[in-house]
Amino acid sequence: MRRRVGRMVLGPALAGAVVFLAAAQRTPQPRSSGGGLPELGTLLRPLPDGPGKTIADGACVACHSADIIRQQRLTEKQWQATVTKMAGWGAPVTDDERGPLIAYLVRNFGPDNDRFEPVTARPAGR
Repeated sequence: MRRRVGRMVLGPALAGAVVFLAAAQRTPQPRSSGGGLPELGTLLRPLPDGPGKTIADGACVACHSADIIRQQRLTEKQWQATVTKMAGWGAPVTDDERGPLIAYLVRNFGPDNDRFEPVTARPAGR
């Protein structure tokens, strides 16, 4: 009885590992998603130039696309809270960089931000 239970548990685990390894060995190829959509792996628009951009590129765009930041319309107080939260989650921003970063974010992505134009995208293969 003990062996049978072990095989039943191990069987699906091995099958999953084989599928995972087979998928990992495939080399992803850029595909056009059709309809004027960007190809897989296309970099979206960068953040706008200005004082604080370098900090934002290192602290924010390391994890988020620029469009995630670009679509925000946060007040200074909301950006302060967001930067504090992200720094707590590991965003590489020092205490000295917080002021210039928040000023950059407010200047470019504050409540009057009307520059965001979403890029239409679909999941790959659809």
